Amino acid sequence: MNCHGVIPLLEPFLDGELQPERVVEVEQHLEECSRCNERLRLGRALRLSLRRAMAPSAEPSAAFRARLAGAVEASRQREWETRVLERQVERSRMLSWRTILPVAAAAAMTLIWAASVDKPDRSERAARLENASNVDDLLEEIVNHHLSSRPEVTSASLLPSFDQEVGVPVRAPSLTQYGARWEGASLVPMHHQRAASLRYKVAGHEMTIYVYDSSRVQLENRLPRRLVGDSPVYVGTRRGFSIGATEHRGVGYALASDLNDAETAELVASLH
Repeated sequence: MNCHGVIPLLEPFLDGELQPERVVEVEQHLEECSRCNERLRLGRALRLSLRRAMAPSAEPSAAFRARLAGAVEASRQREWETRVLERQVERSRMLSWRTILPVAAAAAMTLIWAASVDKPDRSERAARLENASNVDDLLEEIVNHHLSSRPEVTSASLLPSFDQEVGVPVRAPSLTQYGARWEGASLVPMHHQRAASLRYKVAGHEMTIYVYDSSRVQLENRLPRRLVGDSPVYVGTRRGFSIGATEHRGVGYALASDLNDAETAELVASLH
């Protein structure tokens, strides 16, 4: 077999998908061909690099864990209800017809009462889980945009053109008192809407400030509250990055950086 016939087989060879007779042919060719051996080593190196790059994102997110916990809880509840009904049916078979009617009526009333009491509780619990899941997803988006987004505009005079897309006034907060330098801005998707992503650099640290409609995005439920002076802010950590949030007159601000939480809280408190 020549190189022309072996090259298309190297990928499935690395993936262990070749038939045994093909494996033998490829191995025989590799014993004699240095070029195909080099291609094989390159393929293995690319796979190793890809696995290393994807390893941090392979961990299940907190949002996924919350949804899984909710599904497991719902499954346990359904299993328990099924067992209760099975036990009641079994008992009813052992009772005489004279006693089965009042017992069945009592059981029906109990189930109706339980359904009327438990249903709102389950709905409320599901709503809480869904809200927590949405906020966890949003925190993941904030970190991902901080790591990947790059400024589309570098002139602050162009920021008002973002107002219509974001739904609130977009201005670049002045953070010169902290030595922060504004580098530019872009529009990014955030929780089914658009947000302005403002890029800063402070003391060698990359920092992203997001401006969004606070009536449509709420981060407070998943970030611990703290006071900076008289200003309430919400600060937490996600994937090693500090995230802070605050709100002023319908305009939401979120900050992502590798600063510590105390520095993030002070910076967030100054945003308006």
